[in-house]
Amino acid sequence: MAGLLGAYQSLLSRRPMLGNVLTSAVLFATGDVIAQQAIEKKGKDHDYARTGRIVVWGGGIFAPAVTVWFRALERVPIKAKWPGAIARMSLDQFLFAPMVLTGFFTYMTLAEGKDMDAVKAKWNSSFESTLKTNWGVFIPVQLLNMALVPLQYRLLVINGVNIPWNAYLSLQANKGKTTEVPLQILEKAKAQL
Repeated sequence: MAGLLGAYQSLLSRRPMLGNVLTSAVLFATGDVIAQQAIEKKGKDHDYARTGRIVVWGGGIFAPAVTVWFRALERVPIKAKWPGAIARMSLDQFLFAPMVLTGFFTYMTLAEGKDMDAVKAKWNSSFESTLKTNWGVFIPVQLLNMALVPLQYRLLVINGVNIPWNAYLSLQANKGKTTEVPLQILEKAKAQL
């Protein structure tokens, strides 16, 4: 275990973006699998395309954006530990989090092949409640993260919290969707009528 942690620390030191991208991709996938298997009980009907979409979001969009964002937050000119942490957390949660959630709902909806009208409908139905839940979880987490955790490990802390959060996001992104019934089942049902 110590060897794995050492290799991870080395990767974050040498290639922080790559380390964050890989970590986020794995943990976003984990959250979606938990959502589909433990919560939705999909079993063999697991939606692999949905998992793929959230992996692309987590590793390809979220991780690079947050890595750059956390570096920018480090330049907040307040040097005192707790006032600086409060300022960084406030910028993160009241400026960045709404943009990230908007990006999440936009990407996930468009990646499903839907149009901007569907994006607006998803945003209108899910954004406010998701943002409030986000604040309940991430305001305290980010305050402690910004005050106590070295910069290179902050995304890891967020990703650790993100396992249950990603399960929640996956459920929010897929809330209100009806399960598509294969054509053969419909035809069979018609024949029996």
